[in-house]
Amino acid sequence: MFQNYISVALRNLIKHKLYSAINIVGLAVGLAACVLITLFVRDEMSFDTFWKDADKLYRMNTTFNVPGREPFVTVMAMGPAKGAIERYFAGEVEAVTRFNNEWPVIEYDNKVFSEEVYFTDPETVDMFSLDVVAGDIKQSLNDNSTLVVNESFAKKHFGDKDPIGEVMTLTYYATTRDYRIGAVYKDLPHNSVMDFRALIMIDEADFENFPWEYGHWFSVNNNIFFKLKDGVSIDALNARWKDFTDTMMDVRDQIEPGTNPSDFVTFSSQPLLDIQLYPAGDGEMKPTGDIKTVMIFSAIAGLILLIACINFMNLATAKSTQRAREVAIRKVMGARRGQLITQFLGESILLALIGLVLGIVLVEMALPVYSDFLGRELTFEYSDGTTLAILLGLIAFVGTLGGFYPAIALSGFQPSRVLKANKSAETSGSIMLRNALVVLQFTISIGLIVSTAVVYGQMVYGQNMDPGYQKDNMLVIRNVGRSGMLEQQEAFKQEVLRMQGVNNASLTSGRPADGNESNSSVEIPGNPEAGSILLGRQGVDHDFFETYQIPFVAGRAYDLSRGTDGTPSSEGAKEGEVLQGTVVVNERTIRRLGFGTPEEAIGKVVRMGVGDDVQADLSIIGVVPDINFQSLRQIIRPEMYVMSDSWKGNLTINFNGDAQALLSQVENVWKRMAPTVPFSYEYVDQALAEEFEAEQALATMLGGFSMLAIAVACLGLYGLASFTAERRTKEIGIRKVLGASVIDIVRLLIWQFSKPVLVANLIAWPLAVWGMMSWLETFPYRIDTWLLIPLCLFAGFIALMIAWGTVGGNAAKVARSNPIKALRYE
Repeated sequence: MFQNYISVALRNLIKHKLYSAINIVGLAVGLAACVLITLFVRDEMSFDTFWKDADKLYRMNTTFNVPGREPFVTVMAMGPAKGAIERYFAGEVEAVTRFNNEWPVIEYDNKVFSEEVYFTDPETVDMFSLDVVAGDIKQSLNDNSTLVVNESFAKKHFGDKDPIGEVMTLTYYATTRDYRIGAVYKDLPHNSVMDFRALIMIDEADFENFPWEYGHWFSVNNNIFFKLKDGVSIDALNARWKDFTDTMMDVRDQIEPGTNPSDFVTFSSQPLLDIQLYPAGDGEMKPTGDIKTVMIFSAIAGLILLIACINFMNLATAKSTQRAREVAIRKVMGARRGQLITQFLGESILLALIGLVLGIVLVEMALPVYSDFLGRELTFEYSDGTTLAILLGLIAFVGTLGGFYPAIALSGFQPSRVLKANKSAETSGSIMLRNALVVLQFTISIGLIVSTAVVYGQMVYGQNMDPGYQKDNMLVIRNVGRSGMLEQQEAFKQEVLRMQGVNNASLTSGRPADGNESNSSVEIPGNPEAGSILLGRQGVDHDFFETYQIPFVAGRAYDLSRGTDGTPSSEGAKEGEVLQGTVVVNERTIRRLGFGTPEEAIGKVVRMGVGDDVQADLSIIGVVPDINFQSLRQIIRPEMYVMSDSWKGNLTINFNGDAQALLSQVENVWKRMAPTVPFSYEYVDQALAEEFEAEQALATMLGGFSMLAIAVACLGLYGLASFTAERRTKEIGIRKVLGASVIDIVRLLIWQFSKPVLVANLIAWPLAVWGMMSWLETFPYRIDTWLLIPLCLFAGFIALMIAWGTVGGNAAKVARSNPIKALRYE
């Protein structure tokens, strides 16, 4: 009996080659896409699960609540918080460690370069189980002159030489010290939010003159992680953060009387295992993922597989009606209904199994390219019993789902009626089911087209958004604030200005899209009710506004010929003295301070601290538009553009002509003037575009898998069109004999399949609009929501054209056939 089922199933596969191929290929593509997406989702869900006691590790996040501004959320915290946590949570916390990244100048083997190095505490060894391949990491992180590196760092700089004992000279801030390589650890796997290639013990004595790194409670520069003791609930600890803030933050002299530190600062705990998919704010060691992306692609995987299953069900249902006579004869010969159900389900599962095999072949072919695109190594583990069990279970489910309706419907046919009619049976129920499934397929396809268009549109919008300043032909030279160049940065700027093609240049503390969040508190003299107001602060020189082509709404720019312009130096000032100076602000600052219109704000004064017990009254001399200098992903903040003698680490060059030729000239001058300082640069337009790399990757993946979904849907539609044309062969022949043209026949068949596509549009549009409006709300600046209307119309038009293109070719072939052959049909 079983052998008979197998032979019949194989004969049917061979006899109906087109339908078998469409079913197998459609299912294979659907399964392959599903597997590829599942590999990505599984990888996203696996981040940091490999650490020992990963479920006990948490990060301290910080939120600043500033009146009149959006809350500023960062995943970093203050240096003093480590000791405060150890004292306050002594009963709950087992260990605490900090990570603070720097880019010191490194000298080794007569080479000078810069590498990212993380300063950290000795407790890191106890909290993060690094895989050490050489040396003693515990001893190394208890020594302030020992460097711990990973294998990639060691290979890059030492080659095949044993790195242990090698000495590198590091310069950071005012410290220059020889560091011996004390340990080497294996590179961290890609599925970790931790990202450090070199570690050095934090020696706070090295930073006594730079207290903002580890000594200030309002300066956040450290990623702080802590490990809970056994049996401690994180909920109990979270309930005490507010009291911790008010008890341990020593900032009473920096806040207004009658307020508490918790009024301005909120701390929270984030599980290490949640960081990858639930990003909390700025300051991550490397770009993270997002649970929304995982959910989107999980849904797409399910939808693609659903489309493939619909194809399977549609074609199986359609072809099964042509086997009514076979079923009737089997029943006459004594076959029971259960045997028939087993036969049809078995054929369906066999077809699905063949699709699985082909799908795995497609996965293996696509996996290298897919992994390269994602920038991570993804593998399909055949030895993973769970994965194989899921796939086989999936095939059983798909096969059963595809074959269930035909099996039940066919096994219920009455032999006498089928044999008496001498033709195949087609019930109205099967026709309605197929139409409903086609509607569902195209609803999914249209929704994916709309989603892809919106994601791509938002990416293009972000990349082309006007930040309010010149972004093209702008070159930023970094490291001009490092020792070795700092002393001659003005001379370097003048050298650059003499180069051909250079229009202007400006020294600044920050650079576009660097996320710089320097702030200063100001007061309004004579208005104590306004209190202390926090404003963003950007250090600039007098050429800043001309270099970046920033227009003025009111007032003027800084003028070097006016001795009082800029922020005065506190050097030599007496305690309690109030100095005089000027400042340029943006429009949002004027609104925040309540100074009326930009014109009315000119001449108004804000008071700002410029030293210990020394303040300065700064007259507003200019107001510029709200430019987006920090990040296109952030809401523009109230900001002051301060000209002072404070540190400036970037030189922006506005140029015309050949960028590479200019870059070569600048680098040559740099190497002549500061040979011990690494040369580093970036172009402003590229830096802004990189902010939307995540959306670009999302749009590419979404577009690729949407195309696969549409392709699978078209395969099914083509199969159904062929089946329909075959069943209506005699009708088409009669129509032609009676005078119908080829166009009439094609129009008839196309309209039959246009109706479900039009219905699918009406269902897909509101769903897609609702989903994409929710997604767009995560961006402070986004495309206009009215654009969703033309995008929906465009998606509907594309879907209709795809349906016409799929059906039209087959319809034209049938319509051009000889009507004599059609009338001889059956």
